[in-house]
Amino acid sequence: MKISLSADQLIYYLACGAFLSMPLGTSPPVICGALAALVWIFSGKPITLRYAYLGQTWFWPVLFLIALPWLGLLYTPDPGGFEIGFAKKTHYWLYGLAVAAIPFGIYSPQRLIQAFLLGLAINALVAIMQLMGIFPVMNELAYGLGLGYSTMAAYLVLGILMASYYFRETEERRTRILLGLLMAGYFFHLVILKGRVGFLTFLVLSPLIVNNLFKRFGILKISVACLVLLGVMFLSPMVRDRASVSVMQLEEHLNADPNSAWGKAYNGQEDKFYMWRGAIEIFLENPILGVGTGGYPIVLHERGKPDWPYVAHPHNNFLYMAVSFGLIGIFALCWFFWEMIRNAWEERQSPLGFFVLSTALVILVSGMVTTPIVDSATAFLLSLATGLQNGFPKFARSMTPTP
Repeated sequence: MKISLSADQLIYYLACGAFLSMPLGTSPPVICGALAALVWIFSGKPITLRYAYLGQTWFWPVLFLIALPWLGLLYTPDPGGFEIGFAKKTHYWLYGLAVAAIPFGIYSPQRLIQAFLLGLAINALVAIMQLMGIFPVMNELAYGLGLGYSTMAAYLVLGILMASYYFRETEERRTRILLGLLMAGYFFHLVILKGRVGFLTFLVLSPLIVNNLFKRFGILKISVACLVLLGVMFLSPMVRDRASVSVMQLEEHLNADPNSAWGKAYNGQEDKFYMWRGAIEIFLENPILGVGTGGYPIVLHERGKPDWPYVAHPHNNFLYMAVSFGLIGIFALCWFFWEMIRNAWEERQSPLGFFVLSTALVILVSGMVTTPIVDSATAFLLSLATGLQNGFPKFARSMTPTP
């Protein structure tokens, strides 16, 4: 029997594969995303559905973010080096644009979200088995199927947020038990990671999680519940170890020579102050356009000693945009997140709206201490979530192909 699939079906099924495999590795989701983008391009949808992009408020900041890294090549001090890698990362936006072409009135966006939660659950199960010694550990910093701890932490916090949303929306006891187990599995996986970014992101967003779990809680009860969650986190030896390291590093800076403390000199024990301080200083010297795509590691290294290492980016979303593209870059990123959060907030009571909102918040919060907008795995997630905005009712009317 011959089976024929339309372009819409192919893109949707490939998107399902991307969401399912996203928490499981790096190559499978990128392959699915690239194939979806190819189907999108060769089916002519960028032309026939052009008003599904040109008419949407979310599309223009995305176009700006695509253009900036390529325009930044014109004045970068690093031709042929770091800059081309950063510019090439803009291809991830194509995957989100392909997802935006899916007619969500026909194909359920919830299946994409549920595929992501399933992939996340599989990875959490593998992580637990690795901790028990049943499976070998693939990444010493992050239990699971090999993703980095920053990426895995962002995915897990997003998974907890979505599971808490579904918990809030259902009254069926068996479904609530399943969702409770999912949240427990995600939380356990999170607190056995060695990175601190996930702990910070979870704590900042924990009021939203508690509010979903306990609908009638006021501000005081939510605050107490968040403190309880913090206490539960400290039952993990990994969390206690990372907290003690943070305290030790802070004490080192307080007691260090004033000429080298707080990022004035490179310190391998706590290099983030060095990254942040350098980015701020370089931005203040180049406030309008920044130093171009990939210019930050070159300029920062030139300002230090020859034996200090190159640092690819300043581990902060807004500092990365500021140092690379100046005030224009800050404006572009603020515009992008403003549109994404505003659109999602209007639809926050729906699964799709809450997923897009949660993705934006996770990327924003984790972006205080890392740079998820240029990390491949989190940039991939952000791109797909951006495209999902076309599933919102206010954008659906523009999904009719143009003659």
